[in-house]
Amino acid sequence: MSEHFEQLPLALRLADDATFANFYVAGANQLLADELQRQAQGGGEQWLYIHGRAGSGRSHLLQACCHLADARGAYARYLPVAELLSYRPEELLEGAESLDLLCLDDIDRALGNPDWERALFNCYNRLLASGTAMLVAAEQPVLQLSCQLPDLRSRLSGFSVLQVHPLSDEERVQALQFRGRCLGIELPDEVADYIYVRCQRDLGHLFAVLDTLDRQSLAKKRKLTIPFVKTAMGW
Repeated sequence: MSEHFEQLPLALRLADDATFANFYVAGANQLLADELQRQAQGGGEQWLYIHGRAGSGRSHLLQACCHLADARGAYARYLPVAELLSYRPEELLEGAESLDLLCLDDIDRALGNPDWERALFNCYNRLLASGTAMLVAAEQPVLQLSCQLPDLRSRLSGFSVLQVHPLSDEERVQALQFRGRCLGIELPDEVADYIYVRCQRDLGHLFAVLDTLDRQSLAKKRKLTIPFVKTAMGW
C-alpha cells in the first residue's frame, strides 16, 4: 500500500462504536445487513451500492464493514467523501487496489466534479483488475445520481443496489432502547417514549440525547426515569 494512502488523511479513523453489534436491524434491513457482512467477510458481491436518507445509518454501516474486515485480518479503508472534497482524489484513492475492501461514503457529493469522476472511474478499473471489493453509499438511488462521465455512470449502474429502509416510529424507539442496552442502560418503554416525543426523531439526535443522559446518570448515579430525564434535558 502506498505511503500516500497510509497517511492521507490523518483524521480518518473508524468510530469505535460503529459496528454491526450495536446497529439496530429492523426486519426490512435484514437482507442489507446480511449482504454487507458477507462482502466484508470476503464472500459476497464485489460491487455494492447502498442508499438511504440522511440519518439512516449509512456511515455506521460502512464503518462496521471496515471493522468486520479488519477483524478477519483483511485490509479495509473508509473514506467519507463529503469531508474530503478539498483533497486531490487521485491521492486519496492511490493504492486502493492493494486493499481487500474500499468503502466510499457520500459518493454523490463528488459527482459533477470532473477530477473526482475521472479518479473514481480509474479506481474502479484498478479494483476490477485486483479483485478488491467496493462498497459505496449515497443518499439517492443510482439512477438519480448527477454523474457526468458516462463510463462511470455505466459502472455504478452495474453495482448490486440495496436500500437502507427508514425506520417506523416504533422501530426508532426500539433502536433507542437497543442503543441503550449497548451502553449498559436499561430504558423502560415509558422513558423511551417520553424521550422520543420530545426531541428530533432522527436516530443521530436520539442517540446524542441518550449519550448526554448516560453521562449525567453516571455522574449522579441515577437511573433513567422520566423525572430524571425531564430535569437533565430541561424539558
